[in-house]
Amino acid sequence: MEMLSCKSPAMIHKELELHLIAYNLLRAFMGQAALHCHVPLERLSFKGTLDTTRQYGQALSRIPPSHRRRRRALYAEMLARIASDPVPERPDRYEPRCQKRRPKPYPFMTRPRSQMRPIVEKLARSRRQKKNA
Repeated sequence: MEMLSCKSPAMIHKELELHLIAYNLLRAFMGQAALHCHVPLERLSFKGTLDTTRQYGQALSRIPPSHRRRRRALYAEMLARIASDPVPERPDRYEPRCQKRRPKPYPFMTRPRSQMRPIVEKLARSRRQKKNA
């Protein structure tokens, strides 16, 4: 969710809600896997849970709803898989939090390319003039 793809406020709100729902669902899977497999919750990997959920989600969607036992068995297998790959203990590890996206000196393409060319050329000329002055 580094960048939102929507433009209208209503759609941005929906997109944010969708990301929050997905985040909470993954955290719920992690909690169930920790309880089911007796693993400490803080040792479970969020990214590992995301990858496992994507793989098993495809398999679960192929099983018809009438096959409840197969679905439950596959769900239990998914929880076991989430719990089977704990994050190693790293007591002295500290990761810096900083912005990764670097600002670019170029404007966003908000119009068709044929309309943007003159604008970009004008900006490039003004930058060259500033450098030479």
